[in-house]
Amino acid sequence: MKLGISRKLILFFSLFILIFYGTVVDMFIRVQDMSKISSRIVTINNQIAELSKNLQDSLMDMEVNDKKFRLLKNPLYFDYFETARKAYLRDLDQIIHLESHPWGFLKDWKKIQQKYGEFTGFRPPKSLMDLPSQWEQEDLIIQWMDLISKAREANDLKIKQGLIQINRQTRQVVRNGVIGFGISMVVGLFGILFISKSMLTPLNKLKQGLTQISTDNYAHEVVVSSRDEFGELADAFNAMSHQLKADEDIRSDFIATLSHEIRTPLSSVQESVNMIIEEILGPVNERQKKFLKLAGSEITRITSLLNHLLDISMLEAGTQKSNPAPFDPNQLIVEAIQSLDTTAKRKHTVVKAHTLIRAPRVMGEEKEIMQVLMNIIGNAIKFSDENSLVDIWLSKSREDGFLSFNISDNGPGIPREKHGLIFKRYYRAEEVRNHMSGVGLGLNISRRIVQSHGGKIFVENNIDKGCTFTFTLPVEKSISV
Repeated sequence: MKLGISRKLILFFSLFILIFYGTVVDMFIRVQDMSKISSRIVTINNQIAELSKNLQDSLMDMEVNDKKFRLLKNPLYFDYFETARKAYLRDLDQIIHLESHPWGFLKDWKKIQQKYGEFTGFRPPKSLMDLPSQWEQEDLIIQWMDLISKAREANDLKIKQGLIQINRQTRQVVRNGVIGFGISMVVGLFGILFISKSMLTPLNKLKQGLTQISTDNYAHEVVVSSRDEFGELADAFNAMSHQLKADEDIRSDFIATLSHEIRTPLSSVQESVNMIIEEILGPVNERQKKFLKLAGSEITRITSLLNHLLDISMLEAGTQKSNPAPFDPNQLIVEAIQSLDTTAKRKHTVVKAHTLIRAPRVMGEEKEIMQVLMNIIGNAIKFSDENSLVDIWLSKSREDGFLSFNISDNGPGIPREKHGLIFKRYYRAEEVRNHMSGVGLGLNISRRIVQSHGGKIFVENNIDKGCTFTFTLPVEKSISV
């Protein structure tokens, strides 16, 4: 079943709501029931306590009025006796009715009712003289009082047991509630983590793919196994990448073919111009030499451009063979500076190298690394003001097993938002397009060479002025930096 991100969110949210509110509803119903039961227990206990006290008072009134009637023979005391007896029977009936609930102790009160029935037969006497003689016994009232007290104690015990049971149920409800809330939280957390992973993992892969595209690596594919919207986006991204790769291959083949086809006749034209300048084919005047030298210079510039295009094509196709070998980085920097000495003097720029004592030997194709240094140092000289300083130094890289080459200039610097663009093919800043030569291939070639050696290249702006280009190269494995 194909589940999109929205459906996954709805599923986990619904499951969380079901567990959470199900737990809340269950707790509410159980607590409400226990509240009603507890209220009934307390109410009945108070009523029985009051009614049992009334029973004891009624017995006391019956005993007192019996004695007064027998002693004084006043019928008024007989009426008092009857009132107390009826109150006794009424309160006893109410207690038996209340004790019919599950928490009652009905048998004790039934026993009291039975004892009284055996004594009077539940027939109201016409006078106290009709009462059995046992009524006059001193311990009769005390026995009945004890029975009522024991019944009250038994009732209190039973109610306490009921309250203990309710307390246990309360703890169970709380426990169930905590478990339910815990499960809902776990489900919610799991849902958040699952959805986050479902979204962040493919997003990171897509981000890496876009980074690769920005570095002209069109062969990179984004692998997203999910069948949701991100899977569809990854498929669309890969299709776009394949199309870009195909277009780039066609363009590279075209440029390589065109460059090769143009460079051959250009070489013939260059040789012919040189022969004319050297007067091999006959004498030429100074004005003709001037224009011939200008033509030769332009032919050289075009040939250099074609060579750059061919270098790019070979680096992209991977046809350029590389034989990495260890070399001295300090010596390579000195040679690069010497090669650019004329350019630096023409700009009145000082190029200063700071050698690294006991610098490790670097693994790479020395000719290619020389090209990288020439490109970066040449740019530093080109973009710096006259009478400026270009610093070059080696340093230990943050990554183990690598050495950093650093070239710092005093030029105008590069805006941060353009740090990634300067390594793109044919990119040239708007500020220099009209008054500086070049086609924007030097840094792109440098990046491809450095990356082919397993290193990195980047640029950072200096605090005061200018910027610093840094690239890293691996050192000999037998030597640690």
